[in-house]
Amino acid sequence: MAKTSIFQPGSWSITSKLAAAFVLAALLPMVISGWYNLTGSIASVENNETSNLEQLASTTAGRIDQLIRDTRHLVSYFAWSEEAILVAGNSSARNRVRAQDKMNRILASNEDIELMMVLTEKGVVAASTKPEYIGRKLAFRDYFKQAVAGREYISDMEVGTASRKAGVYFSGAVRSPIGNVAGVVVLKMKGQAITAIATAQGNEREIFLVDANGIVIHHPDPRLLYRSLTPLSAELQKQFADERRFGTERVESLGLTDLARVMSGARLPGHAEYISPLSKAPRVVGFAPAENHDWIVAVSETRESFSRPLITLYEKALYSAGIVGLLATVTAIIFARMLIRPIRDLARSAEAARHGDYAQAKVAFQSRDEIGRLAETFNTMIDGVVARERERDIFGRIVSPEVREKLLSGELALGGEKRRVTVLFSDLRGFATMSEKMSPRDVVEMLNEYLTAMATAIKPWGGYINNFVGDAIIVVFGAPVGRAEIEWCAVASAFAMRDSLKILNQRRTELGEARLESGIGISTGPVVVGQVGSLERFLYTVIGDAVNVAARLETLTKEFDENPILCNGATYEAIHHRDDVLAEDLGFHQLKGRNESVQVFSLRRGTDRSQS
Repeated sequence: MAKTSIFQPGSWSITSKLAAAFVLAALLPMVISGWYNLTGSIASVENNETSNLEQLASTTAGRIDQLIRDTRHLVSYFAWSEEAILVAGNSSARNRVRAQDKMNRILASNEDIELMMVLTEKGVVAASTKPEYIGRKLAFRDYFKQAVAGREYISDMEVGTASRKAGVYFSGAVRSPIGNVAGVVVLKMKGQAITAIATAQGNEREIFLVDANGIVIHHPDPRLLYRSLTPLSAELQKQFADERRFGTERVESLGLTDLARVMSGARLPGHAEYISPLSKAPRVVGFAPAENHDWIVAVSETRESFSRPLITLYEKALYSAGIVGLLATVTAIIFARMLIRPIRDLARSAEAARHGDYAQAKVAFQSRDEIGRLAETFNTMIDGVVARERERDIFGRIVSPEVREKLLSGELALGGEKRRVTVLFSDLRGFATMSEKMSPRDVVEMLNEYLTAMATAIKPWGGYINNFVGDAIIVVFGAPVGRAEIEWCAVASAFAMRDSLKILNQRRTELGEARLESGIGISTGPVVVGQVGSLERFLYTVIGDAVNVAARLETLTKEFDENPILCNGATYEAIHHRDDVLAEDLGFHQLKGRNESVQVFSLRRGTDRSQS
């Protein structure tokens, strides 16, 4: 045993070291120490608070971006619909009624939409959810000019001259079956849908939106609404007066030139300080740009709200320091001995965690001192490890295990690679009609039951379920992990899906529920596979003609009895030699959205030959 010397602290026991440390701490100038810690805390709290403001601004901007993306997808979806194409080309009463019926259903399901219209290629309103718009010529509007040129359009926030309500216009081209622009779909989203996202977080914070010209298009205080951060040019003032965009003849300035200089054209989140034009109090603002528009989301807070908790912290620190200084000398030895016990417990728990025994790794603690907080942090860490293991398992359910492992290992990044894959596209027949007669809960339960059965049927054949789009299923064979005989795996999955659907329908019939019928399209060809999206949010997906052909083949099954399984020629060439597959050549078909026709084959099990 090593000899202990009073003049060699390194040889002291842990209890002796801790006791000496407590006594020394009690002798140090408490006020100076507290002041020093407070100085560091001020910078830390300010950094954290500005980071929180930036994060909240980024989160709000992300939610606005998601709303814009969803609305753009809705415009694109309706622009490609049969009703929009027909009424844009021929605004007969029958076509108008069909288009307006579909638009009214969309409005009924989305309270954020105020108006939908279909314009002909000449700019005349052919159908509208507001009948008084029908027949108007709106070719002069920017949303028509941009969309008829084949470009998607999103307007700035505009205030209606009649309704006095803010809104944002979206538009997209309606294309004829041969791909020409036949008209324009216009959607007006209520401004309230965007401003509702920008709600204040607590009494001290304000969230506001600024457009590319530095005009406040949303603010909780109406006195600041539709006013510019900095004086506008005479040209812009005239333009806004002519357009009556904000329902006023002139946009007044708030005189916040320095703030406008920092926020204008910002491409990354940031923060700044300014003096409130109303209260004249200093405020700190965190801001972030929206990706799908040139708006800036800003979250501001008074600087006084930063210092208030610090003053309280300083007072508590002084009080605590006095108590500790008074009691440290008396209780140093007792505390030191008490500290050793939980450290040993932590060591045993850490050993259990090292062996993966997380159930025994938790530390039971009673005290609320530093060691107690350390134990609490350790338990939180264990909870985090367990949660990450659970998230890893859940992640593997959201994407395939192959994609999960590649993502976690960093093998997948933004971008893609060209591969030859087979795509299976399946969709339920009459799902919309069936859903109208069911409650939302029943629809979800039916979908979960159906999709579970289909996913179980697909899994043995190595298919990667790329997406569930409502009742539709998109399955990829050959990515992210390559495999042999991808065409046969896709066809075998289709047969297995039909078998599972048959069993499911037997059960539904016994329960008196409606039978489910589906169509399946299979296409083989080159695609680009990889991560698509942004650094903040991306999706592993496949893009290419093979995906579109599979979807169109599924749609084509509606034209044949019993909704057969249809495939393209490339799939047929890979599986036609198999005895367990019966293929029938249905000839060449012109699929929607493609210039070249596709040779289509109907597939059945080879065991069905006797029935053919």
